[in-house]
Amino acid sequence: MSMESSPGPQQPVIPKLDSRLSPATLTEQEKFDLQWYVIGTPKDISFRKAFQATVWGKNYAVWRNMTTGEYYAIDDVCPHKSASLSHGKLENNCLICPYHGYAYDNQGHLVKVPGIEFQQFHNASATNTLPVYNAAKYRVVERNGWVYLNTMPTYLMAQNHTYDTNIFEEPEAKLGYSCVQLEMDFNCYSRILSENSLDVMHIGFVHTFGNRERPAPIQEYPPTRISPFHFKTSYLYESGRNSMVKKVFDIKQLQIENEFILPHTTVARVIFDPYVSTVITFALPISETKSRLFVKTYRNFWQNSIGDAFTENMMRTTMLQDKVVVENIDMRFMDGKFNMKYDKLQNTYKTFYKRLIRQNPANPEDTEQST
Repeated sequence: MSMESSPGPQQPVIPKLDSRLSPATLTEQEKFDLQWYVIGTPKDISFRKAFQATVWGKNYAVWRNMTTGEYYAIDDVCPHKSASLSHGKLENNCLICPYHGYAYDNQGHLVKVPGIEFQQFHNASATNTLPVYNAAKYRVVERNGWVYLNTMPTYLMAQNHTYDTNIFEEPEAKLGYSCVQLEMDFNCYSRILSENSLDVMHIGFVHTFGNRERPAPIQEYPPTRISPFHFKTSYLYESGRNSMVKKVFDIKQLQIENEFILPHTTVARVIFDPYVSTVITFALPISETKSRLFVKTYRNFWQNSIGDAFTENMMRTTMLQDKVVVENIDMRFMDGKFNMKYDKLQNTYKTFYKRLIRQNPANPEDTEQST
């Protein structure tokens, strides 16, 4: 059966960038929405020891409440002498600094200084500020097997404003599909990884299951806007002779749906009725030159342990094939000098990303010349 989100026969209008969308004009909710990052899976976050998450070079200490399972995150820097709090112990739902034993509760408040009577004081009229002895707190939630951290510190969030947790949830998670999860580190800029996931034309040349003889789609439905930061396109594609779709199911044509949701979620859904195979990715920017790709692969066929093993092996092979290419893309020239017909979706993503998330890193040669 086809997914309900499959495109109909209509010809969507190619979207134009919303001129209102810029960092200066975003609403508080939109700013919040753009700062959710996948940092791991539930098994990564312990009740007994804090987990160190890194987003854009900044470290966070993350842990869970043993009784409720609730997630907490604070800066992974002790405000006293800058020791890593994630290397400390958890006691009574407080994180103990490994350097001097200072205790921080799940709000990031300093609540105990060994050997000294300590009492918090903060001017209630001083909004959007943080007492120097407290660590900043961040929101953390779990959704469909991934743990998300929002990098907006809670003390900077607008007063008297309710922030909704608007995180994309793939429909496959509620349809009883089998799911296999993987992750892999890449030595490249995170935007390169996300663009690669949206690139339909590389499949025939990088991956063994692609159609090298006919790499271009038979038909294209141009990108459409689903929400301000969510775009989707789809193609009709001829299955490659070495692909699973052709060799196992003997299906000649399939439908590919590609989507992105800023900052780093991508969807690649392959529909060959009555079967659906979907890959969800999130490229976590650890730094400007290192990323961690989180992957979920869903399917509504071969729903057993053998199918899981086959899917995991095929997806890991696919990731390794991509790794060879993307790790050798020179960041200075990653925008390219020209575009082709089927580059629309990744170009839309790139434009929004550079406008709303992060500009390209400084050219190392320019930096050297200016110093």
